Amino acid sequence: MADEDQVTSADQQKINQFSRLNQRSHEIAEELEMQRKAVEELNDLGDELILLDDDEPIKYNFGECYMEVGKERAEKLLEDLLEQKKAALGASEDELAQCKATLQDLKTQLYARFGSNINLEE
Repeated sequence: MADEDQVTSADQQKINQFSRLNQRSHEIAEELEMQRKAVEELNDLGDELILLDDDEPIKYNFGECYMEVGKERAEKLLEDLLEQKKAALGASEDELAQCKATLQDLKTQLYARFGSNINLEE
């Protein structure tokens, strides 16, 4: 085997990093799907709140118990929760974009080093 075909410690670290980041990007993609669904469900809940009477009490889930709150309070709580979910969604999207950029950089480096002798599937 020629010197250029031998895997150095630095090469192995890049391959390992690629593997870890690839796995993490798949995990983030799954998290994003769940977060998007949660945001969609909260938006639907907000639409349903609009249809309720102003004086009708609403049962709101606080941890393991439910409390009755007024419509205004329920709307405010829902708005706060929706903002939190959207912020988490944005953070996950940013993390995924960063992972993908690093993966692309590592892929470029490793293919430049090993050519067709390495297969980096995402």
